Amino acid sequence: MVKKFFKSIGLKPAKANPNLFIGNEVYILLFINNILITGKRRHLNVIKIRILKEWRYKDLGLIEVFIGFQIYRNRINRTLKLY
Repeated sequence: MVKKFFKSIGLKPAKANPNLFIGNEVYILLFINNILITGKRRHLNVIKIRILKEWRYKDLGLIEVFIGFQIYRNRINRTLKLY
């Protein structure tokens, strides 16, 4: 069901991880009942609206922790660190 829906909106599962979906400059990672969505803002908003039409979810904003990993983003240096 999830894979079929993501395919219908232009996302394909990554070869290395079937829970990572890529397309339209957007990346979606699924883990049990958690979803991490990242990508170019203009494409990100469109994908989020399409997902919201299919399922209910709560947008928690900028990520700080995902499945036990702390995530630090430095926009000035364009870096992303996982702890």
